[in-house]
Amino acid sequence: MRTRFSSLSSWLTVWYTVACFAILGLAIGSLYWALVSELDGDTDLFLTDKVNVIRSILRERPEDWSGLREEVDLEPAARRYERFYIRLLDQSGKTLLSTPGMDRLLPPSVFPPEQTGDRIRGVGVVSTTGDRFRAITTAVPVGINTDKQWRVQVAVDRAQDEKLLARYRHWLWSILAAALLFCPFVGHRIARRGIHPVERIAETARRISCSTLHERIQAAGYPVELAALANTFNAMLDRLEDSFSRLSDFSADIAHELRTPVNNIRGEAEVALARARSVEEYREVLGSCLEEAVRLSELIGNLLFLARAESPGDHLTRESTEVSQVFQAVHDYFEPAATESGVQLTTERAEGLIIPADRMLLQRALANLVSNALAHTPSGGKITLRAYQQPGAVCLEVQDTGIGIPPDALPRVFDRFYRVDPARSSRSGGTGLGLAIVKGIVTMHGGTVDIRSEVGVGTTVSLLLPVQPGNHTIPGPSRIAVANG
Repeated sequence: MRTRFSSLSSWLTVWYTVACFAILGLAIGSLYWALVSELDGDTDLFLTDKVNVIRSILRERPEDWSGLREEVDLEPAARRYERFYIRLLDQSGKTLLSTPGMDRLLPPSVFPPEQTGDRIRGVGVVSTTGDRFRAITTAVPVGINTDKQWRVQVAVDRAQDEKLLARYRHWLWSILAAALLFCPFVGHRIARRGIHPVERIAETARRISCSTLHERIQAAGYPVELAALANTFNAMLDRLEDSFSRLSDFSADIAHELRTPVNNIRGEAEVALARARSVEEYREVLGSCLEEAVRLSELIGNLLFLARAESPGDHLTRESTEVSQVFQAVHDYFEPAATESGVQLTTERAEGLIIPADRMLLQRALANLVSNALAHTPSGGKITLRAYQQPGAVCLEVQDTGIGIPPDALPRVFDRFYRVDPARSSRSGGTGLGLAIVKGIVTMHGGTVDIRSEVGVGTTVSLLLPVQPGNHTIPGPSRIAVANG
């Protein structure tokens, strides 16, 4: 079962302690192993030297028993520390010479098997008294040009080395024990210092509400990673503040737009009921109320459409849509109005251009653009629908020679309820939702909208729709519906 800690600092402290202790233990273990290997190597060199001395005497002066006795008896007796013992055995295993006391302390049976070669590795053995020795057994030739060989057994007392290693182990365990106590303390201090900026970010986040969205995290002096987190958090707050501001404006706009037709209906009804009226007067009042109710119903329908456009769970009715047919349908729908207004409505044929789209929604978007163009193009002007292929997309354009849009208004023309001329009312110029709906439809298809305009010259709106279907989908209406902008 995974252990759960109450805070990030606990996790950091534990992992810092484990990592630091593991590294320290590995380093200490490596040093201890290196020391043991060095001591064993030095002892093996000493054993090899003693064997070489005995080998040299037996090969060159096999009858020199005094020299052999000096190496076997006298020199070991003269050493107080790191005592060593030498035994010389003949071919039958009979002891010829041995250091005094060796037979009692180290009988031949405790020695390792015979080794050959110039470099001999010692083997640890235990004496009859329990002391530790490092010993070797090897064969040496007797005389020159002879097959006669004797065996030499050499052992070195490891008492001094064992004391040195014991002291070393004592210090190593002391260091590890101190590290086990010290590392958590240091790790906790480092963890607390490291997450202090995170706590400040959290404190700022706790203070933020819908009324304090203007607060920001001061990322200066933070580490790079936390500075990036703070900047990302600030960017999120920017988006939230902008969204709340838009939502507040949107709510106010909805209240205003709904209040106007409702007040009109109420006022006309109150006037009609103020005194008795004729059937024709009642009919006129009911017709006016019906007109306001239709406008109110269309406004509510447009608002519901925009709300659905922001829902990621709905689906478009996609089909292979031929652009020329969509253009023809929009052209046929608006041609009478354009002729009446004295505006030339032309379509540049886009034969062969096919995109996966919801045909009804696409017609609605183009209808909104043509409707806006008609409303802002004086008599004698021209409106053109064109389409052309781009890499991976198709661009649909609606161009007019109307009055144009001021540069400062261009960034907001796709906002809901935004009107370039604030004096325009719903009676004279629509609700200000037309271009917002256009943008919503294009976004649902995974495309983008671009607008270019020059005052007194005209406006061009471009819809860039991908050839491959996107992921933004909602259900669309089954007919062309126009929301005036």
